[in-house]
Amino acid sequence: MRTLAVAAMTIALCATTAIAQPLQSDDVSINKSDIPKTVAAQVSCGTTPESILRKPFADGFIFRWPCASTHANQIEALIYATDVSGTDARLLQFPMPGQPSKVKPAPEIANVTWFPPRELTSVFVDPETRICRREGRWRLDGKKLAPHLIFWRETRDCEGKRGWRTVLDQTRSLKSK
Repeated sequence: MRTLAVAAMTIALCATTAIAQPLQSDDVSINKSDIPKTVAAQVSCGTTPESILRKPFADGFIFRWPCASTHANQIEALIYATDVSGTDARLLQFPMPGQPSKVKPAPEIANVTWFPPRELTSVFVDPETRICRREGRWRLDGKKLAPHLIFWRETRDCEGKRGWRTVLDQTRSLKSK
């Protein structure tokens, strides 16, 4: 019983720090000593992980840098580069809904799901705020492949089962192009 309690406390403690990211089939783990300096220079989320993940995406590579996270959110900074060596590495900045002059793009996002060739989603859960759950979808567009917000919805229901309010939906107009 005591061992079970210690294990539960250890899991809870690990959940509040930068934790290991789930490995997907096309992800490659990169040890701390092998992280390209051009990639590391892009990140400012305050973590120094033992390893990061690299994934082929959008005609290049996304380096997934784990940031401080919570039990509900695996937060990552995403760095895009044109090759595995980190050439032309740049931190992806994710636009949020609202006026660009008032709402800054996010340098990190949470709980990422990938939709090749150029789209990804993020789900962020914060039970301490009025709007508990937010979901966004971005497409990497343009010559520099910058994230473009194409869908955003939010709800007060932390489980995400009801009460959704769509704030932005450009997915239909994209399908007709």
